[in-house]
Amino acid sequence: MTPLSLSSPRRPLKILQVASHFLNWGGAEIHVLNLTERLLARGHDVTVSCRPGFFVEKEAQQRGFKIFHATVRKQQDWHDARPYGRFIKENRFDVVHSHWRADYLVAPTLARLAHVPVILMSHHSPYPLQLKEVLFFPRFISNRFIALSESVRQTLIRCGLRPDKVVTIHHGTDVVAFQQTTASPESVRAEWGIPAGRVVIGIAGRLASEKGITDVVRAMSNRPELPLHLILIGAGKLEDEIRALCEARDLTARVTFAGFRHDVNNAIAALDALILPSTWAEPCAAVVQQAMALGKPVIGTNTGGTPEMVVHEKTGFIAEPGDIKQMGDMLARLCAMTDDERIEMGQKGRVRVESHFTLDLMVDKIEQLYYSEWECAMQKNKGISAQ
Repeated sequence: MTPLSLSSPRRPLKILQVASHFLNWGGAEIHVLNLTERLLARGHDVTVSCRPGFFVEKEAQQRGFKIFHATVRKQQDWHDARPYGRFIKENRFDVVHSHWRADYLVAPTLARLAHVPVILMSHHSPYPLQLKEVLFFPRFISNRFIALSESVRQTLIRCGLRPDKVVTIHHGTDVVAFQQTTASPESVRAEWGIPAGRVVIGIAGRLASEKGITDVVRAMSNRPELPLHLILIGAGKLEDEIRALCEARDLTARVTFAGFRHDVNNAIAALDALILPSTWAEPCAAVVQQAMALGKPVIGTNTGGTPEMVVHEKTGFIAEPGDIKQMGDMLARLCAMTDDERIEMGQKGRVRVESHFTLDLMVDKIEQLYYSEWECAMQKNKGISAQ
């Protein structure tokens, strides 16, 4: 695992991105596509292994990526092993990068048999007992493991991975692209029908129980004096339950269900602050970086990778997950700030994301890891050949 010398010649690498278990639109899927696009722009030869007929394949085709069709449905699904192994061997890949736990075994094993270094990546933080089972075999065949936050890294180490084998590379946002809004905040607020004088907070993502949305509704109900209006940007199974809670707490007029939007940057730009009240360990929530890129303060919870991005009382506020009173206190502090103070806090967040969490910075670190492991493999294979 010796780092690549700066004096070493760097030819473009031949890389296989393994994402055959990804089905629908989501943060991990976008991560693979954006990483592939940036690596191609840097001259690397990249192929995406994905399942036919689903989001990653369709988007990869639209972007002009090379594709290998694989239909791995679970970790020990070996029915594609023979053509998969032949494909890896014939293409002489320099690195194989698997992005999901269902892809931690088949492609990596075939790659190691072909003496190709293997990088595994954890996009989520499953329960430790479940993760220990998932990692039992992959920990022996992987060269390195990428964690999307230090929180995820510590979870992986607790589950048996060697600390020197796990590297933290935070998810990165295409800051410049996300800042290109196409609608004014005033027009979006008018679309939502927001009364004047309200402090507009928003939650962007799936309407699911682990997102802690009902905690914010209850916190607002407990602090009726606060001039808050909550926007829910997204859809999900919990919508009916949230609507019922809003009605029971007399908050129907102060909560807007905006639904799923493709122009989520326009929606976030219309907020005074973003809220991420998750009760589970969000590994490295892209929406936090996106809000910071748009100069918005973020109120998050002290779990997962969120505290690694949001600096308490500087770029936003951090509350304990599930603590409704503390969430209410953080909302009160936000409301007590002047517009200029909220803008200043948001600008500090923007500086932070531009300094630490850009897509290019993420790709720089992953590319360096690829080169490091490729060089180690070259040296090892040379030694084997000389014996």
